Amino acid sequence: MTGAFKTELLAALDADLVDLGLDVSPDLPFEVAATSSYGRPDAVITVNGQRVVVEIKAAVTETDAEQLVQYASGLSDPMLVVSRRIADGARRRFSVAGVGYLDGRGHLRLVVPGVFVDTDVEPMIGSGELLPPFEGEVAKEVAIAILNEPSVNHGPRSLARKIGRVPSAVTGALARLRTNNLLTSANEPMVPELFWALAGIWRRGRTPLANEPEPGMASQNKLLQLGLHEDVGWALTDTLAAQAWGMPVVVSPNYPPDFYVPSIIALQRATAQLGRADDPDSRACTVAVAPVPLVCRWREGELGTHWQVANHIVVALDIAQDESRGRELLDRWVPPEGILRVW
Repeated sequence: MTGAFKTELLAALDADLVDLGLDVSPDLPFEVAATSSYGRPDAVITVNGQRVVVEIKAAVTETDAEQLVQYASGLSDPMLVVSRRIADGARRRFSVAGVGYLDGRGHLRLVVPGVFVDTDVEPMIGSGELLPPFEGEVAKEVAIAILNEPSVNHGPRSLARKIGRVPSAVTGALARLRTNNLLTSANEPMVPELFWALAGIWRRGRTPLANEPEPGMASQNKLLQLGLHEDVGWALTDTLAAQAWGMPVVVSPNYPPDFYVPSIIALQRATAQLGRADDPDSRACTVAVAPVPLVCRWREGELGTHWQVANHIVVALDIAQDESRGRELLDRWVPPEGILRVW
């Protein structure tokens, strides 16, 4: 982290505190400030005569918050964390632990003897989306891959191999996500911000069909690119896929499935072969071209259905589009072992 970056964030903190009518002044210089096993603090200031240790971070995840809370517990003075983006879970953890914070998206909390601040402030310049984070397919695929394994150290080359993209494109996508404060400098996902930012631009143009494909018809399966036993093919998604993943969805036995198909050609052939439903309510199924090719490659075939099921992140993104029940279903879902919650 550069000195200019620290200076910029300290200046933003100073301006916010002064605007609130507080008396702010520097205390110990960095070189002689107190140390701990966590390292030297970035600054120590006084607010209305009370010393406050300041830690500056580009972004703060929930894991970072736990480490900072432990650090704060060993200090004799209160601590305040300043960052362009602090994950919602990290903010909650700080509040419970009594650690102050300035989130560059526009919120300041500081509780020290004689001072209580918990208010919205002017967002920092540069804390919003400087460049579109999900422009193009690669950035979306990178986000899905990182959310799929949020605890893995993701380098550009390893990510490129996982999603079948060139490293240079992945490097650019990672940079845009970091610029938008959706990843840390170590390419760790800001949770749940990265998921919900992707959900906000996730789109599926569904076409209702009058008939459902029959997995046993080999010639039709090849024509429609079902790919039941191949690396690429149709991916079951949304409600029935959520049920297959164990989400608390209750549906009737004849509920129509929703599919992603791997190409516009597959969509056109499916419409021609199976017929378009005149009434969406009487549909046999729906089909949509996958938002990114990865969707029809990353499928799970062992979830109690003869269809290949989309990756759980993709299914969660589709469920999140339902404004009436999406968040509730995701909140209530207890994922299988090995799947980490990122929403």
